[in-house]
Amino acid sequence: MKLLTPGFALMLAAAWGCSGGAEIPPVELGGSTGARLMNGQARTPAEAYDNAYALLTRSHYNVRRNLDTRGQNQLGAREAMAQIIRCLETMKSCVPAGNQVPFDPYIARYSGWLTDLEKGTWGGAFLTDFERNEREVKSNFHPSNEQFLTEFPGAKPEAPPVKPADSPLISDNVEVPATPRSPGLESPRPAPEAPGVDPVVTLRLLYRSWSTAHDELIAAYRARIPCKGRYDEVLQSLRLLKEKHAGDKAAKLQIYIDYYADVGEKTRGFCALPEKTTEKDILDELDVAARVIRKEFNPDR
Repeated sequence: MKLLTPGFALMLAAAWGCSGGAEIPPVELGGSTGARLMNGQARTPAEAYDNAYALLTRSHYNVRRNLDTRGQNQLGAREAMAQIIRCLETMKSCVPAGNQVPFDPYIARYSGWLTDLEKGTWGGAFLTDFERNEREVKSNFHPSNEQFLTEFPGAKPEAPPVKPADSPLISDNVEVPATPRSPGLESPRPAPEAPGVDPVVTLRLLYRSWSTAHDELIAAYRARIPCKGRYDEVLQSLRLLKEKHAGDKAAKLQIYIDYYADVGEKTRGFCALPEKTTEKDILDELDVAARVIRKEFNPDR
C-alpha cells in the first residue's frame, strides 16, 4: 500500500499554490480494491465518492491555472492531474464492479495527459480537450447517477468483545484512587456556550441559515438576478457552522466552503458562464454540495 500522508499532501499543495490543506486528503493506492480516501471523513463508499467528486472542480482548475502562460508551474499541473486520477480511482472503487468499466477510459486518458505533462509534450488542442473531458466526467459520474457499495471493499466485520471469564477473586467494581493533576497538565476543554444558549439550537439555526441561503442562491441564479448577497450568506453561514465542529466534520465543511468558492470564482460571482458550460452544469455542481451538507449536518436527522 502506498499512502500519501497529510504532511506530504500539504507540501504538494504548497508547491502548486493551492489554498487550504483540506484539498488533498490521503488516498490508499494499489491492491485488489483500487483506491479510497484515507482521511477518516468517509464512513461509507457513498461519502467517499461525494468527497472525491467534489475535488474534481478544484483539480481541473489547478491544471489550467498552472499551465497559464503568464506563470507556468509544471509541477503544480502534474500534481493536479495526478489528483484527478486519484479521485476517479476512488470513485471507481466505491461503485459495484458492473459500474466500474466506464471509469477506465477516462482514467487512461488522464494518465496519458499526465505522461505528456511529465515529458513536456502537451500542447495543441490539449486545453480544449481537457475542458471538454471535465464536462463529460462531471456529467457522466454525477453522484445522483450512481449506485454505491454498502461498505468499502475488503471491510471486515468488527469482532464482538470477548467477555472475561468470571472469577470469584476479582471484583467487578474496582476503585482506582484519583491522582491529583498538576494545573499545567490539565487537558484543554472547549469553551462553553454563552449562558442561556442551547448548542443544539445554535447548530439548527446555522444549518437553516445555510439551507435557506443556498435555496435563495439557486433561485436568484435561475432568475438571472444579482447573486452576491445570497452567495456571501452561504459562505458565511458555512464558516460559522464550521466553528461549531471539530476534526473530520470541520474538515469536510472546509472542503465545501472551498467548493462554493470555486464555483463562485469561475462564474465571476454567478454573473457569467464559463466557456462551454451550461447553467445546468453549475446547478448540478451546487446540488452536489447541498446534498452532502444536508445529509451530514442536518441536526434534525
